[in-house]
Amino acid sequence: MPGIESPSARCRRLARECITVASTIATEQRTQATLIEVAQVWIRLAESYDARTVTQQQQQTQPKDDDKLE
Repeated sequence: MPGIESPSARCRRLARECITVASTIATEQRTQATLIEVAQVWIRLAESYDARTVTQQQQQTQPKDDDKLE
């Protein structure tokens, strides 16, 4: 559906937002480091969603044993 954000796109957007906020608070290194760590978690989650989507698509395109011709 147009206009609906996929889970992986949402995770990437949230990661970008964390990086943006981290860059604006450069004076608070501990908070900045925490935001960067959170951004990394969002990226890993996005990659996990992408991998799951690819696996599901591959499973859908595989013919079942009953459908295979000998």
